[in-house]
Amino acid sequence: MPPASADVLILGAGLAGLRAALSCLESSPGLRVLVASATGAPSGSSFANQNDALGMHVCLSDAEREAYVREVLALNLDARLSPELLALQAQEGEARLQDLIALGLNFTRDATGNLLGHSSCFSPHSRRAFVFTGLASAYACFRGRLESQGCLFAPGWLAASIAADQGKASGAFLVPRDGGAPLFVAAKAVIVALGGPGRLFAHSMAGPGTPGYSHGLLADAGAAMANQGFLQFMWASAPGRTFWQPAALGTGGYRLILPDGRERAVEDLLAYSPDMAHSADETRMQYPNSLQELCSSRAGHCPFAYGLEDSALDLALASGLDDSGIVRLIQPDGAPLHLAPMAHASNGGAVIDEHGQTSVPGLLACGECATGMHGANRIGGSMVLAAQVFGHRAGLRAARIARDSDGPGASGAIQDELLGGFAEDAPKQEEGLNWLATGLSRYAVLGGTAGFASFAMEVRHRLQEARDWRLQLSLETGLGITSSLPAARP
Repeated sequence: MPPASADVLILGAGLAGLRAALSCLESSPGLRVLVASATGAPSGSSFANQNDALGMHVCLSDAEREAYVREVLALNLDARLSPELLALQAQEGEARLQDLIALGLNFTRDATGNLLGHSSCFSPHSRRAFVFTGLASAYACFRGRLESQGCLFAPGWLAASIAADQGKASGAFLVPRDGGAPLFVAAKAVIVALGGPGRLFAHSMAGPGTPGYSHGLLADAGAAMANQGFLQFMWASAPGRTFWQPAALGTGGYRLILPDGRERAVEDLLAYSPDMAHSADETRMQYPNSLQELCSSRAGHCPFAYGLEDSALDLALASGLDDSGIVRLIQPDGAPLHLAPMAHASNGGAVIDEHGQTSVPGLLACGECATGMHGANRIGGSMVLAAQVFGHRAGLRAARIARDSDGPGASGAIQDELLGGFAEDAPKQEEGLNWLATGLSRYAVLGGTAGFASFAMEVRHRLQEARDWRLQLSLETGLGITSSLPAARP
């Protein structure tokens, strides 16, 4: 059972949340820091990579920092991006890398013992990604250090609402993961590190223990939000989630089964036109490069790219999405291949300042819950970088808020809300979440597909009708995504 109060309450135990807790306690030993999470095991996207490894994009010189900033800005596509946050991310990455090394994480090294740099998605010619392996071991490193410093953990609890007292975050309502009465935990500062919305999609690579509704939770608390429509998507087999690279189309011979049952050669869906002449065939997309050139460019990154020319390959495949969000291909050898664009990580979330502070005093966010340091497309390893840089900064600021605040206390209004509880309706929740998952994977992928506007209207309608608290937060997250899809822009 979680305690009734804490100095700092951290929601989520992934890389961002654990980093925030560690920085909070290291800067202010003796603070009462509580980390609440859905499970007591490694969870979330941080510790769910199928390769049991993660890369952290780190710049080790001024020249590398300048190159990184240029590359991120070039990938922006008019997403909300703060030059100040981007500069901090580039500047402080090396210090946060050294923190992880000192903590005991197992980074790969060359034969001489030096850190081994790797290339990154959207930055194939750099060697600024440093990989650590053994994710369960990495979690144990964080957990052991935090326990030695007196950090409190509350596994098995879901965040249902963030409370505000006189306009300032004053704690959160937690609900047992397996059902039961809500519990209010008062706090002087609240850090949300619950991951992104990928888990809400029917086809997802998001890790277990991620609720998927963090953006709705933050929006419901009054935090300003941005970039929610910019999620990463990677193609993988359905079922199975075996990664598939669209650059394979360059070999030719792939046929796409359209929703009406017709077969089309993928090449026929892409009309090569150096002068970008308009095609009367709406099933074709004009592009200025040959199929081989597009595939060569696409091979430089795993996720779908917003606004880059090689996205024509992904969008051509998406013309075959069926009602369940799956694409059916016939391979050159005649074998069937079922694929889906899998929701991965989010580049959107709560808008934060350099301290991880949202627009709500006392409410902070980091990891996939926060935005401003990424563009529409994120260079590989930059999420781990952001989780460490801004998780660290959020932890420092939360500790300062806690030191400077009086003891937390719930107002009468908050107590009344607690007594009222949170509505739960298991059948409606299951039906609603399944409907949302299917719709998101059909209409809210790759920047938005045909029919997304009608789907967004239905999301809004269902949100108005929903009573179950988890369904409400999930629908609110879905509405944030569909309302800010690139396809929704005039």
